[in-house]
Amino acid sequence: MRDEDVREFRAQLRLLHRRLRREVQPVAGLSRTAMQVLGAIGRLPAGSQPRQVADELLMTSSNVAAALRELEARGVISRQKDPTDARQVRLSVTAHGERLLADFRSERDSWLGRAVEAVLSEDEQRVLLSAGPLLQRLAEHEPSPRP
Repeated sequence: MRDEDVREFRAQLRLLHRRLRREVQPVAGLSRTAMQVLGAIGRLPAGSQPRQVADELLMTSSNVAAALRELEARGVISRQKDPTDARQVRLSVTAHGERLLADFRSERDSWLGRAVEAVLSEDEQRVLLSAGPLLQRLAEHEPSPRP
């Protein structure tokens, strides 16, 4: 693939990502960072630790800690001491947090679904859906370590 093609494709993906973020209304009282952290906790295995969330989001521990305080104050996550190491904390999404996440994701998915139906032909929709697994494989690619 030519460098120009890669640059154009990356720019197109970035545009769609920005539009998805813009179409989702902010959750009252929660910062965008807090929503990102909540989403990561929801995606990670149950009982994940703050460090795992920071690694997942490529955020500093202090930013994650601030978001965790915000989320806990709103009752959307809970923190429990690790039963095997009291210095460690395990995170979980509360029932209220699960509902909030589901509503947030549904709103984003609704916009995307409406846009796909309004803009793309049935053939284009099939092409787009077939590209999904390819995009996932790219996202999961880990380059081999250089010698």
